[in-house]
Amino acid sequence: MNIRCLLALVVAAIAGTIANALAAAAFVNPDLIRLALVPGRYAVALAVALSIPLSLRLVRGRLAPWVALVLLTAIPSLLAKFVFGAGAPWHLVLSLNAVYGVVALAAYRLVAGGNRLKLLRT
Repeated sequence: MNIRCLLALVVAAIAGTIANALAAAAFVNPDLIRLALVPGRYAVALAVALSIPLSLRLVRGRLAPWVALVLLTAIPSLLAKFVFGAGAPWHLVLSLNAVYGVVALAAYRLVAGGNRLKLLRT
């Protein structure tokens, strides 16, 4: 893992977490914008973002970004429900974490550059 990859992971975690908080504020409750100020969310987001380069190494070809997106949605959703005790319904938790996943994956791609990840192209 090189410096560019590490920077891409940090940017992906930050961008995805902010997008998640903005989506929660826009679609659920405006007070949820404060989620963007919780430092622990960024740590969890960074740990989850590690699944991006992992999925790119383990899954080759056009399936890799889809696998990464599933992981970026499922892992934080499972953590939210079973570890952090989120009381929101599953469809809401999955939807908000899908926002995190899409933005984190796009941010990783923009920073990492190259042809390593062709986003959702068939």
